[in-house]
Amino acid sequence: MPAMTDHAYGAAATGPPGTETAGAGAGTLRARAVGGVRTAAEARAVVAEVLGRHPEVGDRLLGDARLAVTELVTNAIRHAGGVTGFAARTSGGGRVLTIEVEDASDAHPLDDRTVLGDPARLGGRGWPLVQLVATGWEVRPLPGGGKRIRVVLSV
Repeated sequence: MPAMTDHAYGAAATGPPGTETAGAGAGTLRARAVGGVRTAAEARAVVAEVLGRHPEVGDRLLGDARLAVTELVTNAIRHAGGVTGFAARTSGGGRVLTIEVEDASDAHPLDDRTVLGDPARLGGRGWPLVQLVATGWEVRPLPGGGKRIRVVLSV
């Protein structure tokens, strides 16, 4: 199994204020931040940190990941009351990035890629853009309500 770097930020975080980090095996880092990721800027910083451990991967994955987390977190804030959980992890030597964003809404993102070709339309491009840069995605309901969106990006 390849080494994985995992940063999880959310309401379930424990420990003192700030960040708690513990090694869970060779090449594995797990971190939880009290208060969690609340903004797109915070999510982009986490993704940059996770991918920064693999500089050989290059800038394209980082650019795509920044776009994806910006859209996912912004949608959670605008349409679902905010982010309730966030995780970013790499595998395959940093060549694969998995991002998870949770929110309190049961509603799935609108799946209409035709909006990308409509220059007159305002808004509605976030989820189609995420699908465009991702190699895989899924939307799953959470047991207590809400959803988890998992997006996979790769080089």
